Amino acid sequence: MEDDGTIRSLIGRAAAVLRPHRTRQGRLLGDVGAAVLSADGNIYTGVCVDTPSWGLCAERSALAAMIGRGEYRIDKVVAVWRNEETGRLHVLAPCGVCREFMRQIDDDNLEADVILGGTETRKLRELLPAHAWPEPLEEG
Repeated sequence: MEDDGTIRSLIGRAAAVLRPHRTRQGRLLGDVGAAVLSADGNIYTGVCVDTPSWGLCAERSALAAMIGRGEYRIDKVVAVWRNEETGRLHVLAPCGVCREFMRQIDDDNLEADVILGGTETRKLRELLPAHAWPEPLEEG
């Protein structure tokens, strides 16, 4: 199935950018990698940069690269982390901030596939309940 091949390819691209680095202060950088397939068919990657002054998830890093190229629509997104002790690769679900950020870039991203495993995906809308702005209260 073509979609399974795309999923494997995106997981591979996200894993390829993993460059874990521990700072002198013990902060771990680059330990999570992400890949975003844009609606136009381009792939953007990014890594997690987490410091005491600021944190940037790998997904938002990849999305920033996509936005920098003038693209805003997501087809698929994945984030991965490799366990240093076992060497095993894990797919990570995006945090709430990343989920909301994807929606805010373009409302059509609610239909983006979020990769949650080797063959498992969910639409962003499924992972972001109550995403619509509420209706105004009636004046009473």
